[in-house]
Amino acid sequence: MKLNTSLSMTALLLAAGLAACSPKPATPAGSESAAPLWKVVETLKAPEGGYDYASIDAGARQLFIGREYGVMAVDLTTKAVSTLITRDDVAAVLLIPGTDLMLTTNNGADTATLLNRKTGAALADIKTGKGPDGALYDAGSGLAFVMNGDSEDISLIDIKAAKVVATIKAGGVPEAAASDGKGRVYVNIEDTNEILVIDVAGRKEVARYPLAGCHEPTGITYDAATGLLIPVCHNNTAKLIDAATGVDKGTFAIGAGADGSLFDPKTRTGYVSCIDGTLTIYKLDEQGQVTVLQTVKTSDGARTAAFDPVSGQVYLPAATVERDDKGEYLRADKNFSVVVVGKS
Repeated sequence: MKLNTSLSMTALLLAAGLAACSPKPATPAGSESAAPLWKVVETLKAPEGGYDYASIDAGARQLFIGREYGVMAVDLTTKAVSTLITRDDVAAVLLIPGTDLMLTTNNGADTATLLNRKTGAALADIKTGKGPDGALYDAGSGLAFVMNGDSEDISLIDIKAAKVVATIKAGGVPEAAASDGKGRVYVNIEDTNEILVIDVAGRKEVARYPLAGCHEPTGITYDAATGLLIPVCHNNTAKLIDAATGVDKGTFAIGAGADGSLFDPKTRTGYVSCIDGTLTIYKLDEQGQVTVLQTVKTSDGARTAAFDPVSGQVYLPAATVERDDKGEYLRADKNFSVVVVGKS
């Protein structure tokens, strides 16, 4: 996500206090394990500058991170760092499964770039709405959904045609999105605290789900086994929402300033990365019950993440967060690194 709105230190402390005083969630979180299972196992240094989303091509052993100067690539075998392509303020680095393609969202240029992620060769620069940020690929339709934060709409890009084929009004600032693989896409709307439900075939809004107790939803993921959406919020809160009905199935506590929501269906383990330098790791059973396993201290600013299914590790780009005299977020572009979390 682009941090266009600020998180003040007062807001973070208030959110933490509210979480500590909140009633027991409808879907209770279990106690954290006594012996830590996960820890920071490595920290990779890389060029200074701003950053956003991350993704992993597990087969090619490549990590990609959206940077203010373009796409940064890391060879996960050798740890060599390179620039795949230069573009203006890259946010999303969206892999297109079954191909060698990647779609970037270029927040500084109001474009998306379709490129070959093996060679870095650009195939098309596509005009989007204003402030393109998060992106999602829906395999069933072959469409990429680009969330435009400034124009408050969503550009639907036909990957084969390399062009925008529809635009959907978001009714607020769209953040991350998830697909159920059955014709619905779910988009967090950050400033209205709700989920926008899109009918992919009809290319239109069909519902909105309110997120009670959630302030500024950002990351979101979907679990097919339970049919649950897991949106994460800036105020120390993660929600469990029935994707079919919008019914609130529960809440569990996370860190402050959440941005990343990842879920590994094979191990049924979820990961929530937060700007306060925490990674909440939880289990979601097939009955929809959550057990928080551990909260790992990562690094200041480590708000986005990518999961490597080969190693089982989580990669988190991070940089020192700078704040003004009121404790409000200014930037995070110094002391950049990639923090790697794995099992002990």
